This record gives sequence, C-alpha cells and structure tokens, in this order.
Amino acid sequence: MNATPPGIDRATDRDPPAGALALTLAGERVWLLPERALWWPAARTVFVADVHLGKAAAYRALGQPVPSGTTRDNLARLSGLLDGTGAARLVVLGDLLHAAAAHQAQVLDPVHSWRERHAALDCVLIRGNHDSRAGDPPSSLRIVIEDEPWRIGPFAACHHPRRMAEAHVLAGHLHPAVTLRGRAHERHRLPCFCESEGLMILPAFGAFTGTSLAGLPAGARCHAVGGGAVWAAP
Repeated sequence: MNATPPGIDRATDRDPPAGALALTLAGERVWLLPERALWWPAARTVFVADVHLGKAAAYRALGQPVPSGTTRDNLARLSGLLDGTGAARLVVLGDLLHAAAAHQAQVLDPVHSWRERHAALDCVLIRGNHDSRAGDPPSSLRIVIEDEPWRIGPFAACHHPRRMAEAHVLAGHLHPAVTLRGRAHERHRLPCFCESEGLMILPAFGAFTGTSLAGLPAGARCHAVGGGAVWAAP
C-alpha cells in the first residue's frame, strides 16, 4: 500500500535544529535527531523505531525488579519530539508494544492520555515481531496498522532491515549501536543511526530497550547519538 505524504511543504525544509544531522535520502532532505528519530520536514513526518511500551511492566509481571515509569517517560519524550517538530504524522517502525502484558491499564491509560493530547496526529504502526506477539493496540488509540513494507513517498517503512530496488528503506529492529574506544582502552557504547546503500536503520527510541552491535550491514556508516547531538562516528 502506498501513502501520500501529508502536504509536501518545501518551506519547512530549513536548517536543522542544534544537534541534528541533515542528510539527503532518495532525493529528500531528512534530519537525524538526537531524540533518536528521523524527521522528514517536507512531509511533516517523524519516524521512530522500537518504542517497546510496557517492557518494564512485562518484566515486573515476571517478578523481576526493574524500574517503573518508563512508559510515561517514553511518552513524554515522544510528546517533546512531536511538539518540537510540529509533525502531522508519526510512523512507528515496529515494536510499539513489547508484549501482551502491555495490554493493561497501567500501560494503556497513559497511552490513551498521550493520544488525546495529540488527537490531530496521524499515527501509523508498522507491525514488528513484538507487535505480532503483543497483539495490535486498541482501536480506541486510532493507530493505523500496516504490514511491512509500507510505502510513503520514496521511502518504504519496515521493521526488519531489507533492501528494495524501488524504494529507500527506513527500518528498526536491530537497536544499532557503535562502540567508541578511548586512549586508555576504555569503551563506551552509544546508540546510532546505521546508514548503507538504500537503507537507514534507526536506533531504538524506547528508554528500556538496550543496544546491539550484531547484524549491522558490513561497511555501514554509523551516526552516533550522544551529548545531545548526532554525529559521524569514527
């Protein structure tokens, strides 16, 4: 299925905000944001991946002592991102909900409140592997559910990274990261955007998701997220 981007407006294609990295993908100017999101200003569309709402609740249901409040934190960060960009559409590249345990009031009540705050926002979820296990979010959230690949302009929104001859793929799933090494042999891992030919893999948006170095395309360019900025990793 193809989607027509809402109101292409070249007037919004201005210089990126502090900390963002501007790139051209498939002929379109996009910004990689330190909020771990991709912003397509001409279509007023924000892409995020791997939000994993309810993950902490799922762990607590198993009796594991993990922090609470992560769902509200993720939603507050998402609201800040939407308010800051003035986005008309949000596309989640899979794994909005972590597991079936997310279908409980302590998770869904704040999600409903968040949705009411952003009532005019078009929301699209590309089903990921966790979404398939968790089940679709309630229809009351007014989130359009799509299977991958979902076409929007020159892009194909996916959860699992792949390459397509006729579209530039935006994906998630891998929670990509890059390891920085210091002179004293210390190491520090940062989330990153992973860019290769015809493919951009977004970092996980969720605050309780972790990162991985596994499965990244060979020779990919990594744009690290850290210190309130996105920058080319060495």
